[in-house]
Amino acid sequence: MPGAAGVEEPTGEAEAAGAAAGEAKPENADPVDGGGTVGGRSDEGVLPEGSAGPERLRRWAPGVLAAFLFCLYSAYAIARHRNLYTGGFDLGIFDQAVRAYAAFEAPIVPIKGPGFNLLGDHFHPIIALLAPLYWLWPHPVTLLVAQAALIAVSAVPITRYALRRLGTGAGLTMSAMYGLSWGVQGAIGFDFHEIAFAVPMLAFAMVALAEHRWTAAVAWTLPLIFVKEDMGLTVAAVGAYLCWRGSRRTGALLVVIGLGAVALTVKVLLPYFNTNGFSYSEFVEGGPFQALLGLPLGFGEHPGKAMPIIMVLVITCGAALRSPLTLLVIPGLLPRLISDNPFHWSIGGVHYNAPLMPVLFVATISALPAFAASRHRFARRYGRVVIWVTVVSTLLPPMVVWNGMLVPDTYRLERHAVAAGRVLSMIPDGAAVAASNRLAPHLVDRAEVVLFPSRGDDRVDWVVIDTIYWAKEEASGASKPGREYIEARERRAELGLDSPSSRQQSAALRTLGGRGFVQVASEDGVLLFRRNR
Repeated sequence: MPGAAGVEEPTGEAEAAGAAAGEAKPENADPVDGGGTVGGRSDEGVLPEGSAGPERLRRWAPGVLAAFLFCLYSAYAIARHRNLYTGGFDLGIFDQAVRAYAAFEAPIVPIKGPGFNLLGDHFHPIIALLAPLYWLWPHPVTLLVAQAALIAVSAVPITRYALRRLGTGAGLTMSAMYGLSWGVQGAIGFDFHEIAFAVPMLAFAMVALAEHRWTAAVAWTLPLIFVKEDMGLTVAAVGAYLCWRGSRRTGALLVVIGLGAVALTVKVLLPYFNTNGFSYSEFVEGGPFQALLGLPLGFGEHPGKAMPIIMVLVITCGAALRSPLTLLVIPGLLPRLISDNPFHWSIGGVHYNAPLMPVLFVATISALPAFAASRHRFARRYGRVVIWVTVVSTLLPPMVVWNGMLVPDTYRLERHAVAAGRVLSMIPDGAAVAASNRLAPHLVDRAEVVLFPSRGDDRVDWVVIDTIYWAKEEASGASKPGREYIEARERRAELGLDSPSSRQQSAALRTLGGRGFVQVASEDGVLLFRRNR
């Protein structure tokens, strides 16, 4: 494809020859993608921060950064787990599902309810790929480490692209800020989720789109339909982007596949596996189209919906808007904004924002050389400011403390966790246990676990609950995001579709004596009961 300056896009053979000769790889000067070669020069070193570094550093930097992020992510996730900040929702749920896959069984998840097939909750068959890990180490920490590895790998293509596009200094800075971005920290700090598979796929796909490698982009995009039912929207959006860029036949096929996958999963597969229907549709009042039309009013009713949009703009200082790749955040953001569930548009410790980060950072990296090459002094200065704004917005104390990854206290074992461990050790292996949310993931590897209250499961012989966590939840208002949400949550709990509220657990606690349970241990607010049969 000829660039804006009439320079043909280099072929793979030309790129290889240039690399062998130690030359910088020229980018075609495409004004839509944010520029590239300026005045016959490669964009290597266009930004002041981007002076060319040793070739050895450029070759090893992506892997070294990914390895560092993997260690950081793993340490953070494991520290949270040890201190009881993971839960039956969602770590215990995914442990039971992957454990079933490892035994070549359907992903029946007792934590979600008796006989509940997790493919009826969200359609994510891709998590079955983790089953071989459970043949080696069947433990919930395996999922946390696997998630850390998947997300860390996403830094490899982004770092490579940033080094080619911006040079060593600016490239490494933007890559590191991607790895520490608020969306990524939120995902690592929110148990395990299937969305971990989407992050590296999107990173490779976005870099391929930025470099006009359409075949690679399609190959990385297509598997997204197996990650989650709404990921087909992103597949369709990439197809629309390809149509716009001239690859009409491939793009149109991708649009059909993406939209067809969404329709198939939501209308056929999810209802097949869950006779109660798609449980998350209740948060979209009146259906998606009506909710979409009412979205402007929704911002007035729920001002918090604007926060993800604000953060998307702030983290890149608006520079990402220079690249059309930024449009690909819409399918990952819009379905959440039409929802009435406050967690869907949260910017804190939730996983929903992680897939936005590869799109935003690749778009920004793609756009920055155009600012540096501008004839206007203000634009050139603005391009320099963008990187520093990204650094500051990533490392701001509120975001750091909120997610906790860079807070030293996060990695210290708390006294309450030690006490809970002593109580849990009293439960024999293979026992049938009803556990409160924060204790459930510490038992799923060696016991048959349901969530307390046990929802009529008479097989339960042990009950273990954490009253300290209830107190924290009530004090923080975490269980009270809004009257409508509480009512919806309690309706779903009656169907076995959601974690019971603190009020429901407190009420169930008072009935244990009448059901034949006797308290056998109590330490630092962790209570253990055994049934006398």
